[in-house]
Amino acid sequence: MKYQLSIATSFFRGNDPLSDLETFRRAGYTRLSADFWLFSAPDQMLEKEDWQERIAIYKQKADELGIVFPQTHGNTLSGKRWGDPSYSKEEARVWELNHRALEASKYLGAEWVVMHPYNLPHDRLYNRQKALDTNLAYLAPFIEQAKKLGIGIALENMVDFGGNRRRYCGGDPDELLELVAVINDPSVGICIDTGHAHLSGIHVGDFIRMTGDLLKCTHIDDNRCDSDTHLPPYFGTIDWEDTLQAFADIGYKGDFSFELSGQHFPRETQDTWCRFTHDLAVDMLK
Repeated sequence: MKYQLSIATSFFRGNDPLSDLETFRRAGYTRLSADFWLFSAPDQMLEKEDWQERIAIYKQKADELGIVFPQTHGNTLSGKRWGDPSYSKEEARVWELNHRALEASKYLGAEWVVMHPYNLPHDRLYNRQKALDTNLAYLAPFIEQAKKLGIGIALENMVDFGGNRRRYCGGDPDELLELVAVINDPSVGICIDTGHAHLSGIHVGDFIRMTGDLLKCTHIDDNRCDSDTHLPPYFGTIDWEDTLQAFADIGYKGDFSFELSGQHFPRETQDTWCRFTHDLAVDMLK
C-alpha cells in the first residue's frame, strides 16, 4: 500500500489537546488529522482571539513528538443548525472561523483541508441545481484563500437519508462528482467518509472507484447502517476486503485516516483503545 495511517483528533473530545497529542504518539500514531470543527467550539483554541499563539504552541508540541498533519477538517455547521432560522445570525462567525481553520491548516503543514458541502434549509423538495449553485457561491472564497495558501480543499460526501427526508448535498456520489467537475480546479478534490457512504446505502468500494484520482483524503469508519456511529473497521457491516482493494485499484496515495469515536470511553482506558485502533490499521494495511 502506498498510503499512510493517520487518525482524526476528534477521537478525543473534552480533553486537553496537548495531552491528547502524547496519547496518540504513545499509541504509535505519527500522523494526525486536526479537527478544526471541534477546535472552533466555544472555549477551544481556534475560537480564542489569541488563536494563532495557541496553534503555534500546538504545533510546537507536535513537532517535539514527531507528529505531522497531512490533512485537517474545516469548520462547519452541525446537523440541526442548517435548518434553524434562529442560527443564521451566528453563521457568519462560523465561516470566519473556517477562514482561520484554513490559515491554521497551512501553519500545521497540511496539504488538504476536508470541508463539508453547504446544505440548504430543510426543504420538503430537494433541488439539486439550487444546491449546486449555492455550493459554488459558498465555496468560492474558501477556494480562493486555500489557493493563495498553497493548500487544497477536499469535499466530503455527506449522508443521503432518502425517503421523505431531505438529502444533504454530496450524499449522492454523482452529485459530489458533478460539484467538483464544475469547480474544475486541481486544488479541489474529494474526501470519502466510508461511514457516510455506507449509511446512505452506497457500496463503499464502488464509490472509491468512481472518484479515481479525485480522491485526496479519507475518513475511515464503520457502522451498521443504523446511525453514523464512527466505529472501527469490522465493528460494522462495511465490506472492508473490497474497500481496501478499491484503494489499490485507483492507486490512492493519500492518508488512510481514521475518524472514530473514542471519547465515550473512560479517560483511564483511552490509551488502550487508541493503541488498539492503531494496531488494527497496521494489520489492515499489511
